Amino acid sequence: MKASSADILLNFMPRKLIGAMFMLLWALAFSTAMSFAKTLDPETPSLVIVFLRCLFGLMFFMPVAIINKHTSFQTKRPILHLMRIVFVCSSMACTYYAYRHLPLGLATSLGMTAPLITTMMAILILGDNVSWKKWLVILIGYTGVLIMVRPNVGEIPFAVWIEILANILAACSILSVKVMTRTESTMTIMLYANVATTALASLAVLGVWEVPKHDDLIALVAIGGLGMFSHYCSASALRYGNPSFLGPFEYTRMCFAIPIGYMFFDEMPTASMIIGSLVIVTATTLLTRLEMSEQKKLTTAL
Repeated sequence: MKASSADILLNFMPRKLIGAMFMLLWALAFSTAMSFAKTLDPETPSLVIVFLRCLFGLMFFMPVAIINKHTSFQTKRPILHLMRIVFVCSSMACTYYAYRHLPLGLATSLGMTAPLITTMMAILILGDNVSWKKWLVILIGYTGVLIMVRPNVGEIPFAVWIEILANILAACSILSVKVMTRTESTMTIMLYANVATTALASLAVLGVWEVPKHDDLIALVAIGGLGMFSHYCSASALRYGNPSFLGPFEYTRMCFAIPIGYMFFDEMPTASMIIGSLVIVTATTLLTRLEMSEQKKLTTAL
């Protein structure tokens, strides 16, 4: 498997730091895409949004694939690709459903349970080693999320369970990508995912298809481009770091959501949002320093 262009960064920084950098870019792209999704007509079926997001994402990806024609698109893990495609499509549909049927703060806070689910599954399935210090930092980061959104206690809506299901499916997708990065290039992973998810979404949307409004179409193009970029960032991050290490960096989505909400939706940040953001930034910084310290000790021991 040929080295990707991102491997050049290995000359300047440790592998896991590169993974953390890609996760931050993923968080920014995802937050921006969800902001565009917030502007869509609420009457537009979620399956239409999923299909057009996949279609426009594929349109953005194909020129990149053509440029990288030297990359081998042969796969050694066709079954794992198929499983991951099912995980991605199902998770995407569940996520859009939840974000459109729940308050944005509640949907985002539920989304922040994904790193904990990913970490636990990485331990059980991949055998990742997570020390008590890392668990403590992960819980500190999630505490920051709770400070920001202050979730209400009451009857649990159906969309809440859909969001939790989306997180489980997303965790399965993340773990499958981590396994595939051992033998597959990032471009190969993206090609199979983009082509297959678009094909599946085109079949699912047949019964509910309707032409979106012009303004929505512009937003959907942006969502497709951001989705393709976020996909590249997440796959690249998993090439350089373990899911248990990278998972907590998903919390930084909340930090990006605050300035985006303020600039484009006139959502004034509250004191709890600012304090929660500081807790999240502190936790991710501590986790990075802890991981780099452990890596340095291991290198010294060798």
